[in-house]
Amino acid sequence: MRFAAERRSKIKFPVDTLVFFAFEEENKPLGPWTGIDIQIQSKVAAAAKNEAFKAKEKQTLVFYPPDGKPARRVLVAGLGKRGRFDGERLRRGAAAVAGRVKANGSGQIDVVLPVEEQVSLDPREQAQSVAEGLGLALYEFRSYRSKPSEENGPLESARVVVDSEKHLAAAAEGVRRAEAYCRATCLTRDLVNEPPSRCTPRYLAAAAKGLSKRGVSVRVFDEKQIRKMEMGGLIGVSLGSVEPPRFVHLTYRSPGAKRTIALVGKGITFDSGGLCLKPADGMLHMKNDMAGAATVLGVMSVVSELKPKVNLHGIFGATENMPGGGAYKMRDVLRAKNGKTMEIVNTDAEGRVILSDALSYASELKPEEIIDVATLTGACVVALGTEITGLFSPDPDLAAALQTAARAAGEKLWPMPIDEDYRDLIKSDVADMKNSGGRNAGAITASLFLKEFVAEGIRWAHLDIAGPGLAESNQPYRPAGGTGVMVRTILRYLEAR
Repeated sequence: MRFAAERRSKIKFPVDTLVFFAFEEENKPLGPWTGIDIQIQSKVAAAAKNEAFKAKEKQTLVFYPPDGKPARRVLVAGLGKRGRFDGERLRRGAAAVAGRVKANGSGQIDVVLPVEEQVSLDPREQAQSVAEGLGLALYEFRSYRSKPSEENGPLESARVVVDSEKHLAAAAEGVRRAEAYCRATCLTRDLVNEPPSRCTPRYLAAAAKGLSKRGVSVRVFDEKQIRKMEMGGLIGVSLGSVEPPRFVHLTYRSPGAKRTIALVGKGITFDSGGLCLKPADGMLHMKNDMAGAATVLGVMSVVSELKPKVNLHGIFGATENMPGGGAYKMRDVLRAKNGKTMEIVNTDAEGRVILSDALSYASELKPEEIIDVATLTGACVVALGTEITGLFSPDPDLAAALQTAARAAGEKLWPMPIDEDYRDLIKSDVADMKNSGGRNAGAITASLFLKEFVAEGIRWAHLDIAGPGLAESNQPYRPAGGTGVMVRTILRYLEAR
């Protein structure tokens, strides 16, 4: 869909659908449009009373002015309590609008930003929140449906509307950023939602090559080159599959770069557990095990238009983890690219094994920071559930900056400990380390394992998205399926550097 920002004075009334926001129990459309408020305020109050509308979160109210002015239809979305207002409340309010519009049908909507002195969020953030809420809520993955949607026609365009010229430029910038953020998130969702027999390592590599037209350079390494680079972890995990592995390196260079950051993703395109075979229920969502690599591709797809002042490397290894005749075995010892050895005590702890090579490769590029994103551990899901990403970092400043970005994006990110006292749990008698420390402190020992492959002096953070990487049911602006979680957080983080 298309987004735009416009001044009220430039809009020709009446319009099709006019959208306002309101705080709980105030029932007054927010915005500086005094003239229109006078026309519809009493009608809103009457309709609210009839419909028991109290402007709570997720509540919407629709009514049709009898004279069709200033719109054929007026929609009011609740924001909840005024004291809790922030960008996420506005994003969720816009998502509720999207749901109502889908049900009622509308080709275009005009959304009045709640710009007023009592609302602290600036017009740029308001516009971005509204556009993100609409765009992400309307996402659908329909590539494999045999019949067209039976719902009303799609919403084609939305304008965020302000009253003054001083707010227009900020609103337009917010809309521009939201469009990029939504496209990046939806690309990640699309990749995660593809069936695993289609979204293979070669498919992900081809998707990466497609970004070469978007201002990034792309290098793809095949299995022979991976062996030559001595990536023992990636080669070892790939042995049980007939699908060959791939290793991908994308690069964006900024003329005004202040630092270099490497973004590393886990790319297991299907995880059967290997010889430590998962039960059927445990395998059901394992096409999602490449969500970290999909996050890298989503972010890299829009950096050239957002132009953050960083040089950015996007890196991932991609393979299946299958129990074929040549599969790597329990008690095998693999050697990662940085020379460290790993004793395999669980073939279903394969994500960290392929990340050992990706983190080693990233370290050789000598970035100031490495951020890895991975659907890494069931232990993190036990600890934080399906809504919260686990954040592991020995650098408190990096962790704090990522949390700030996550709050602005409306994504939940929780700091977890990396306690060196648990290192003995991954101690091996025959190699430098084991690839699993067992059930206890499983997310922590996994992060300690990854830390072994980050070179000294590089700031590092690990984001475990095993819980929120895929949603089993619809949530506000996040339909069931791949979520694209952390794409917008990482983009905000990069833009703030």
